[in-house]
Amino acid sequence: MKVEKKIENELITKISEILNDFEDFEQPFVNNNYEIIIRKKFTKRRNNNSLILSNIFKQIIKNDVKKNRV
Repeated sequence: MKVEKKIENELITKISEILNDFEDFEQPFVNNNYEIIIRKKFTKRRNNNSLILSNIFKQIIKNDVKKNRV
């Protein structure tokens, strides 16, 4: 059992060394099912498609308001 834990720690250490070259990933860990988990870091991005779509709706609403004023 102790040998398995040592091997597991060595593996995690080597994976961590590799992941240091990549900034998009968190440090690995072992969960309760003895699976190695490597999570990708959450990055907040705006989807350009949704931005374009929202701009289209803003323009439509703006044009409708202008029509109603006249």
